[in-house]
Amino acid sequence: MSLAELIEQPESRQPEHSQPLTGQVLLLGNDDRVLLAVARGLGRNGISVDVGWCDPNSPALQSQYVNAFHSLAPYSADDDGWLDALHGLVRRHGYDLVIPCNDFAVVPLQLERERLDPDTDWYLINDDAFQVAFDKAKTSELAAELGINLPRECEITADDLERGFRDREFTLVDRRSLRFPLYVKPRSSITACDVANKRAARRVNTPDELAEVLIHEFPDDGVLIQESFSGEGIGVEVLAHEGQILMQLQHRRLRETIDGGSTYRETIAEIPELTHATAKLVRRLNYTGVGMFEFRHDRDTGAWVFLEINARFWGSLPLAIAAKANFPFALYELLVKGKTNFHTNHTIGVRCRNLIKDLRAFRHQKASEFELENLLFGKDHLDFYAPDDWRPQVATLMEFARSLLGKVTRRIDW
Repeated sequence: MSLAELIEQPESRQPEHSQPLTGQVLLLGNDDRVLLAVARGLGRNGISVDVGWCDPNSPALQSQYVNAFHSLAPYSADDDGWLDALHGLVRRHGYDLVIPCNDFAVVPLQLERERLDPDTDWYLINDDAFQVAFDKAKTSELAAELGINLPRECEITADDLERGFRDREFTLVDRRSLRFPLYVKPRSSITACDVANKRAARRVNTPDELAEVLIHEFPDDGVLIQESFSGEGIGVEVLAHEGQILMQLQHRRLRETIDGGSTYRETIAEIPELTHATAKLVRRLNYTGVGMFEFRHDRDTGAWVFLEINARFWGSLPLAIAAKANFPFALYELLVKGKTNFHTNHTIGVRCRNLIKDLRAFRHQKASEFELENLLFGKDHLDFYAPDDWRPQVATLMEFARSLLGKVTRRIDW
C-alpha cells in the first residue's frame, strides 16, 4: 500500500475487526484528539460514527472507527443555513445521538437548543450548568459559595478598566495584593457572537505584561485574574446523571505547555478532597453528562485549589480511553439505553502523551531518562496512535514533516 493510499480521505466504511454495528452517532467538532478518542470509544463497541463540523484534513478522519465525514455549513447567528443542513443530515441518517465534542460545537447547540429537531437526541447539558460552566466568573462564584478552595483572584470589568486602570496603573490588582505570575482568563472561551475563535488564557509575569494584555486584548465581558498556584495540574473526569457521579477517573499532568495545556499525563489514585469538591459542584448543578474538573494540588503540603470546569469531552480524553475508562461509550449507554450502573476497572499509572507537542516541549523542559525510555520503547500510550488504529498517527507525522520541510525551505530561500 502506498503512503498516499494509507492516508487517503476515508469514505463510508465499517471498521475492520469490529463487532456488529448496533447504533449510530454523529460527532460534531474540530478537536482532533477528542474526536478520535470518542470515535474509538464508541467504534470499538459496535457504534457507527459519522463526523461533521470538522476540518476535512483532520487526522481523526483517518481512523478506521470513523464511518463517514459530512461537510456541513458552519454555525452563523445571522443565517439559518447551518441549522437546515444539520437537520437534513440527522433526519436522513436517524442517528441515535448527536454529540458536540468541543466548545465550537457545544456553544451553538446550547444557544439554539430550543430550535433543534425535537425528534433527534442531542447531547446537551442543562441550561443552568451551561451558564455557570462556560463563564469562569460564575464558576468561581459557585465554588466560593460551596466552600471550595480557589486561587486568589479578582474579576475585572470594562468599567474597572476605565476607572481604575488608566495610565498602566492597575490599582485594583494591587489592592488585592495578587502576586505574579498571574493568569488572565476571559470569562468565556467562546462567545455567541464569535464561535469560530477561541479566547485563550494568558500568563503574565510582570505588571508591564499585565498592562499590555488588559489594554490591547481586553474582551467586552471582562476577565478573571488568578494567582498562579504551585503544584500539579489534576483533572477529575466524570460521567454524571442528575447530580450523581456514575464514573470517575483522576489524572495528573506530567508536562504542560506555556499556554496551560498538557502534553504528557498519568492516571492516579483518587485524591479524596478533589473528589468531594467535584461531587459538590456536580450535585449543585444537577449535572448530567461528561466533564473534567480542573484543580492544582501540592503533593508535599496537600494544599489544592479548584480552577474551572470543562463541561464537555476534554483534551486528555485519550488517556482515559487507554486506561480503560470508556467515557464516550458510557455516555452513549446512559443517554440512549438509560444505563446508570457502571463498574469501572480503569488502570492507575497509565501514561499518555501527545507525541508531536511533547517532542516540542522537550526543548523547554528537561525529560528524565525514564520518560525517554518509555517513549523510545513504546511503554507510553500516544494520543493519536493505537495498535488497531494507527493511520491517524501517520497523518500527524506527515503533517509534522511537511511543516519542518516548509521551515527549511523558507530558510534556504531567505
